[in-house]
Parts: sequence; C-alpha cells; structure tokens
Amino acid sequence: MDTESFDYIVVGGGSAGCIVAARLSEVDTVLLLEAGEPATAHPETLSSDGFKYAFANDALMWHRMSAPQAHCGGRSVFIGTGRGMGGSGSVNGMVYTRGDRHDFEAWPEGWRWDDIAPAYDAVESRIGIGPRPPTPFAEAFLSSAVATGFARKDHMNDGDLAGVAGCNDMNYSGEQRRSSYRAFLHDATLPNLTLRTGATVHRLVFDDARRAVAVEYEWRGMVRRAAVLREVVMCAGALVTPHLLMLSGVGPKADLVAAGISPVLDAPGVGRHLQDHPNVCIFYRADAPIDFQYPQLYGFDAARAPEGRQRGAAPDTCYVCYAAPASLQQSMQRMVPILALPGRLYHSRILRGLFRGLVNAAFRLPSLRRFVGSVFGIVVILGKPTSRGSVRVVSANPAVPPRIDPAYYATEEDRAVMRAAIERARAIAAKPALKAAGTRPLSAGAKPVPEKALWKWVHGATMTTFHFCGTCRMGVDADSPLDTSLRVKGLANVRVADASAVPEIPVSALNAPSMMIAWRAADFMLAERRDAGADILPFTPPRRAAAGEPA
Repeated sequence: MDTESFDYIVVGGGSAGCIVAARLSEVDTVLLLEAGEPATAHPETLSSDGFKYAFANDALMWHRMSAPQAHCGGRSVFIGTGRGMGGSGSVNGMVYTRGDRHDFEAWPEGWRWDDIAPAYDAVESRIGIGPRPPTPFAEAFLSSAVATGFARKDHMNDGDLAGVAGCNDMNYSGEQRRSSYRAFLHDATLPNLTLRTGATVHRLVFDDARRAVAVEYEWRGMVRRAAVLREVVMCAGALVTPHLLMLSGVGPKADLVAAGISPVLDAPGVGRHLQDHPNVCIFYRADAPIDFQYPQLYGFDAARAPEGRQRGAAPDTCYVCYAAPASLQQSMQRMVPILALPGRLYHSRILRGLFRGLVNAAFRLPSLRRFVGSVFGIVVILGKPTSRGSVRVVSANPAVPPRIDPAYYATEEDRAVMRAAIERARAIAAKPALKAAGTRPLSAGAKPVPEKALWKWVHGATMTTFHFCGTCRMGVDADSPLDTSLRVKGLANVRVADASAVPEIPVSALNAPSMMIAWRAADFMLAERRDAGADILPFTPPRRAAAGEPA
C-alpha cells in the first residue's frame, strides 16, 4: 500500500474544502481528496448559466435516497448532493445568503453574528456577490409580496431577514459562477497543494492515542494511504463526513459494533441532529411568458405572524419564486428516472437514458414549450425545522451507503408552520400584481382544501432543498461532537469544517455559512501555527469583480 505524507489532509473538495485547502497550502503541504471529477471535465460547473445542466448531470450529483419518511406518506426522498470540484457549490443556483441575525443566537459563544461577520466579509471579497436586476415579472411577484406585508429589500445580507422580499445576492461575475473552487483554487497557483480527484476516502487511521496518522483512500484502482503530520480536516459534507468518521470508528458505539466496526471513540452525537429544509412548490400559470431565468427572488417570514406584521419577528420560512422555463426540463431529466425506476433499476444507464430521452422529446413539442413558458412556482421552504434526523452507519464496507433519515415534519410545530407558510404563499399569488398577469393555480396546494387533502398533497410534493447540516455539530454540551474550534472532542488532530458543524440551521441557504465555517477553521489552524512560530502572512486576496461586472 502506497504511503505519502502531508502536513494537512483535507477530505472533500466542496464549498468548504476548497477554502480550507487553499489557505492552509500557503503555509504547509496539503493533500485535498475529492471523489468526483475535475471541474474542467464539466464546464457547466464554471458557468453562471450552467446550474440547470449541472443538476441533470449524473457525474455531478450523488444519487442518494432517504429512508422512508413517516410524515411524507412513507416514501423515500431524493437527497443527492454535489459531486466534483466545488461540490454542491458548483451545481446550486448560486444564491448567497449569510442568514438572519437571530439564527446565530443559538450558536455557541464566539459564533454569533458579530463574531462571524469578518469571515463572511473575507469570503465575499474573494468571490464577489450581488443581485441580478429584476425583470417585469419579477417586479410583479415582489409587488404582490409587499402587498401581503413584506418589506421590499434587495441584497439580504445585513442579518435582518424578518418579513422582507427582494432580489437576493448571488455569487457570480458576468458569465462566471464564483464558487469557492473557482475563487480559491481554479485561478490560483498553490505549489504546496496536491489535488487528487476521483479519490474515494475509506477511513481515517488512528494510533493508540486517538491521533489520526493516515487517511486511507482508493485512487486509480488502488487503495493507498497518506500519512498526516498535523491535522485531518473533514469537509465532505453533512451526509458524508459523519459516515466517514463512523467508518473510522468514531461515532455511537452501539451502531459501530452492530456494523462490524471496532470503536476508536464512543461519540454518540456523530450522525445525529441532521437538519434540512424541506419544501413544496406551488405551481401557477400566467398569461404572459415568464421573463427571468434564475432563483433570485426570495422572501423570508415568520409564517404564523398576522399578515402585515412580519417585521421584527424571527423568520422561520422562506419563499422563492421559481421560473419553470429556466430549468424544468433539466429538473425532470433528473427526477423522472428516480420516480419511475425504483431501487436497482435506476442504476441502469440505458433505462435512465430512455426516460430522459422521453422528457427531451416531450419538451420539443411546441405546445408544451408554450405551456411551460408561462409557468412559475412559489417554493415554500420550512426554514427553521424542529425535527431532527440522523445518518447511521450500517456496514464497515465503505461502498455501502449509510441510512439517512431527515425526519421531515416529525414535530407538530413543523407541520403547523408549513401549513401557515402555504397559506402565506397563496396570499402572495392572490394579490393584484400577480392577478393582473393572469395568474391561475396548477397545483392542488394552490387552493384551500381540507386538512387531510392538503397533507396528502404535501406528502407527495415534498422534496429537499439540499441544505443538510448539523450531523457533527459544535457546542459545549456533551452531545455535541465538536468543540467551538471545530475539533472532534476526544481525538488529537481531527477537525470538521463543513455544514456538519452547524448547531442550528439558519433560515436561509447553507452555501454561505459553509464557506464562513471553512474560513474560520483555517483561521484557527493558522493561528495555532503562528503561535508555534510559523511565519504566516495575512491572507489578502486580490479584488474580484462584483457580480455582473466583467471577470
């Protein structure tokens, strides 16, 4: 078995891993291991218009299904995440939101809004953010939101998301997607960094002192080991990081033993407290074609506050106006085979190709194109779920996926908030500005129906918003696997620097918080190197073009 040595090994080349690897490599040697392919193999991950094509590309999304959801009619839900350099940050809609100030009141001391603002500033100085200009239909949607009591506000990164709607910031510059990969690695010369794509990590190897001494991974058909001299940094995401720790013997002891894994550290919180934002999309049709292409229109609300009195209340829901012409075809290319080909049948490339061919053939029909061209949706997102799910290891074989249960709507609180949020979305669609556009309902959820009928629709329509977090949360309590410097408690030299570390989910998207966590993780490690006498210069990236400017 081949063995090399590096000061740091970063597992996962996603939104967080690219930042951690880039910053640490300015001082020490770093090995960055990513299971997916290079970004250059998939140019859509580098383009500001490529998100719809990336979502439909099997090479760029992990195929995962959840455990059957007791409160979604017993069905399994697709819970894929980004694969390849940049991870989910290379396939998402490029929406960049820090979160609401209230979100971080539940985070540990040292991680509140004022503490983390400098890290956000540093990330944004590198990637560049800004909203896209509103179109006439976008203005109609926002006018209707304002008519229900929202305040008009663009940008949305000042920490106040209570009862506001507007054009959200996005991380793009002209024709470029400004993911962390694009901003920190793609354009950089980093001689201390060794990047290996197509490298599937199997486990971390520990000595008797619970110090990680190596990372075992498969690359180019061979199992290899890389020795680590300083630290291993886990950046594989909230569904993979806890699984890799458990495969390495770090996790709930009973689960490890049942899976045939020798425990290194009994850490009951690893894989627990999984959080996500479930959503439903209420579809409508307008008389005129929908004239915008990006997921840029957002609103945040306290769903159960009286209409017109949202301002000041901590938001618990999010509302996104979705333009069906922009990406419905690609979304159906992804989802139709999943729905039509259960279990092993989905893994047949021929069958997947057949169903995608049928989707493409249907979208070539002029009548369907005209119909879809005037369809939009209001995506209703449960922003502060109280339900908690889990990621559980089931086998010592790294090829066997864990059991992932997001536990959607497991609490009555979540169900009550979702009911109120759906009513709020209907209210937006009923206001004069959208009614003047000829808006009429297409979804069963668009009209008031009895409770049983509503939940039948919700059960079938619910999907993930791909905002998984919390499975290795930081905190001072015994149930939190990480301390507030992101070290795994009980291990000598392992940190977690991705969305796994989030203690409580923000109401907004997770891409910006993931990058903020990564920046701070690098700060912690570089400060320790500085205290040990290393000569470390401040990280001062060159100014990047603002969103919409030429790159």
